[in-house]
Amino acid sequence: MNLDYADIFRVRGHLYHAAMRAAPAARRLEFLRAFDRFAVSPGQSVLDLPAGGGYLKAHLPRGVDVTERELTPGFDAMTPVLGPGAWDLGRYDHVVCLAALHHIDDQPGFVARLAAHAAPSGTLHVADVRAGSDIARFLDGFVGRFNETGHEGRYLDPDALPLPPAMRRSVARVEEVDCPWHFDDEGQMLAFCGALFGLRGCSSSQLLDALARIGIERQPHGVALQWRLLYVDIRPCDPVP
Repeated sequence: MNLDYADIFRVRGHLYHAAMRAAPAARRLEFLRAFDRFAVSPGQSVLDLPAGGGYLKAHLPRGVDVTERELTPGFDAMTPVLGPGAWDLGRYDHVVCLAALHHIDDQPGFVARLAAHAAPSGTLHVADVRAGSDIARFLDGFVGRFNETGHEGRYLDPDALPLPPAMRRSVARVEEVDCPWHFDDEGQMLAFCGALFGLRGCSSSQLLDALARIGIERQPHGVALQWRLLYVDIRPCDPVP
């Protein structure tokens, strides 16, 4: 079963949202790493799309104007859902698509739509799992086996990014970065991952073994799951020479 983004999170978005509300700081580094190269500053505007239940905003500086939009109502009724037509959204200093593109069928078309909403000298930030990585194998293997919707991701290949040809010279960053998820203890990590990925029918020991293959670091004040994403920055109106 290979469903698209809206279909998947119409089914299990509420579980994802529950996980993010229960441990809102777990993925903080994942959000922050998006701005390593082109920082977001007070007074700037950010479009978060798709925004889920609106998780990015809490990790941005005060004074940033954040617009949140979704492709499905499955996460949270507070996030406005875009219809199938044109996006009447204006333009922003930063446009962010975090850990969602692997569920989008027409990736070049979707990226082009996002880029169209970047202001002159604005930045489109895309981050997702790298193709062929241990995390990709975990998602399509373990998660796909134990959740209701399956999991067949279209992950980012740094040597063949899913961009329209005219946009390829505008890429300003391609970098795989560590962004570990932090938890108070092993139990919180297991509960978070079980809900975030909509797992059912697997034991805690099975999940723990699968996460250990990604990498778990036990620290004095908790545990860290060694997550990594490929971060891509595109400057649509400011091409790289």
